[in-house]
Amino acid sequence: MGHKRKKFSERVADREAKGRDESPFKKSYSDTPKGFERIMFKKDSIAQRMNEKRQAGSTSEDLGASKKGKNNNNNNNNKDKDKKSSTSATDELRIKPGERMGDFSRRVDEHMRDKLQKATRSNSATASKKKKYYEKLKAKEQAKKLKQQEENAYKEYETIHDKVQLNDVAEAPPSLTVVPKKRRNDEFMANKKWKNTPGEEDFEDVVAGLDPAKKRKLGADDDAAAKGKSRLKNMTPAGRRIMEEERKQAIENYRLMKARKALERNPGIDADAEADDAAAAEAGY
Repeated sequence: MGHKRKKFSERVADREAKGRDESPFKKSYSDTPKGFERIMFKKDSIAQRMNEKRQAGSTSEDLGASKKGKNNNNNNNNKDKDKKSSTSATDELRIKPGERMGDFSRRVDEHMRDKLQKATRSNSATASKKKKYYEKLKAKEQAKKLKQQEENAYKEYETIHDKVQLNDVAEAPPSLTVVPKKRRNDEFMANKKWKNTPGEEDFEDVVAGLDPAKKRKLGADDDAAAKGKSRLKNMTPAGRRIMEEERKQAIENYRLMKARKALERNPGIDADAEADDAAAAEAGY
């Protein structure tokens, strides 16, 4: 079942016949533009603020001569002033009836502009002070590091530093306090230079006074070679004769091998002379 009510035209006619008995709004009937009302309100608020400042100055001048009373009265006046300014600021920052949001935000920006500028100035001043302080601190640390490096360098080279005065003349050449090391291979080199093959006794005497490293460098390759020479001295004549025959046989075999290789490489070369030179070099002549 549908909802039963009168037609729209009938309802409108009944509403107009009854009429409205409501109290009108305060500013609903005003024809003044909103922008002009805001300008006048701002002008009145500025004039009121100036009057409050003048009254506060006149009251502070009429106070007693005692400092304590002056301070107390000034503090009270400042408190009252802060209260009045805070109340006026809160009243100004409230949206007014019939005011658009854009106009209200513009009014708030104008009111807070001075405070924002002061805050930004104070922040920039503190930031610049901090920056200068840290720059000075960094410069001090760098100077301290450089000074420490210079001191360390001076200590490092202090022992070898030689102070030479102007027009200083040396009376004598510098004296060498270090005794040079004795060269043990002078005698051996002399024997090697003037003698083709030193005898067994001379060879053993020279080798006995050499270091192992110099033995290897100058012909006595290691201690085993020196021991082999000492064994030859203690062998019997028959053993020496057998060793000498084996040595000769080895030299002849080596000469034949070198001559064969030389003929294979260069058929026209004198193979006997080259073999003799190689055998002599191997035998130590």
